[in-house]
Amino acid sequence: MIKYRLSCSAGHEFESWFRAIGDYDKQWQSGLILCPICGSKEITKMPMAPAVVKGRGSETPLPLSVGRGNEAAESVLGKLRAFQQSVIENSEDVGSRFADEARKIHFGEAEERRIRGNSTAEEAKEMLEDGVPFGILPPLPEDLN
Repeated sequence: MIKYRLSCSAGHEFESWFRAIGDYDKQWQSGLILCPICGSKEITKMPMAPAVVKGRGSETPLPLSVGRGNEAAESVLGKLRAFQQSVIENSEDVGSRFADEARKIHFGEAEERRIRGNSTAEEAKEMLEDGVPFGILPPLPEDLN
């Protein structure tokens, strides 16, 4: 898996995971990568150090102190909170039906719309294999309490 930092023509920035480096190019050329905020298909890669996962437990996370007084961490968390709120406000919650609904939308069996919900790891793997575009919102510290 590889994670890219992306931007749309409206200046919205977001991250997305891809199974392999070539998958981004294929999905971009097919117009399958959309801005989760405005739906734009005009997407570009942003400079970053890619996070590549080779297998379970092989990625070494960088330490990030989230304690009070760490302005960089607080800034990142603030942006993540705003992004999460934007996704919630601009999408339909389909709950545990997410994988089924995403697949129906992808294959033209349901109306195209922005949805959110949850899926199992197996469902996510199957969506990747089927080329169904989706993103994962990271849990915020308050979500884990």
